[in-house]
Amino acid sequence: MYVVAGLPKSIHKEVVDTFQARFPLAIVKGIPSPTRDGALYSAALINTLVRSVGEFAVRRRTRGNAQPTPGSITLLFVPAPDQERLLRRFDFVVMSAPLPTLVVRDEHYQQLRHDREAAVTALVEAVKASSDARANLNHVTRRLGYRSDNEALLLPPRNFMTDDGDLVATFTDFRQGHRLWTDRLKELGPTALTRDDVPARIQHQQTRRVFVDSRSIGFFIAHPAAYDGAAREVAIDDVVDLLLDTLRSLYRFGGALEPGIHHDAQRSNGSALDGAIFECCEKGRISAKAAYANVYPNDFVRVGDYTAADR
Repeated sequence: MYVVAGLPKSIHKEVVDTFQARFPLAIVKGIPSPTRDGALYSAALINTLVRSVGEFAVRRRTRGNAQPTPGSITLLFVPAPDQERLLRRFDFVVMSAPLPTLVVRDEHYQQLRHDREAAVTALVEAVKASSDARANLNHVTRRLGYRSDNEALLLPPRNFMTDDGDLVATFTDFRQGHRLWTDRLKELGPTALTRDDVPARIQHQQTRRVFVDSRSIGFFIAHPAAYDGAAREVAIDDVVDLLLDTLRSLYRFGGALEPGIHHDAQRSNGSALDGAIFECCEKGRISAKAAYANVYPNDFVRVGDYTAADR
């Protein structure tokens, strides 16, 4: 799926239709922005765009453990002073691909985002096989596909804790281009653990290399047989936040996640969580009492014993 944002209403539909015709197998969504150059992404526009993407993905995604449809989501947007509001709302769901040529001004001092041919060219260039966006998405897709304990891009951003907080700022650096997609986040680990450390989870003579956060909680990728927590069904007329939450459970930086994939979060010495704090997208801030918790990509936390925690 390609999501187009930042074009003025006067050319938006024609450009999107032309782009769709060039790539008939792709799914193209988009919402026009204001005619006036400057701030392009109001809260209302962003919510409409998220709803359009979310409703389609919920309508089309398959059930069970099969891959969701569409297989990837790339946001093609015109850079603007308020672009971070757009990117922040999509969180870490899409691969962001700015279209810098469209902010160049013509002889009339008008941005080229108003020029139909320039807009079509920018979109086509952004998605061709040799483009940065395609290369970045391909790299992310490969990393996600390994479903590995030691793949940092799979970590739940609001529940893996570091000395500086959670991973939201780190993942934002990826999204904003401040970190390369080849960055393995080695400062986070992984840590080699054996059965002597976590006897209930690691087999004899096995070593698992997992990320252990600042609370000494290890994040173990669950076995595919345990992917029983696929994204919840959301009626297409539900609020935007719920649709976005479903997208967060199915996509990471534009790449599709296997529905139900999650980490089993457990103390790296094998002991119980003993009141460890988690941020659940549904329950809010909770204190977990069980031996371990299931933590999903959208930061939904499933745990057998917990209480609400103060902020």
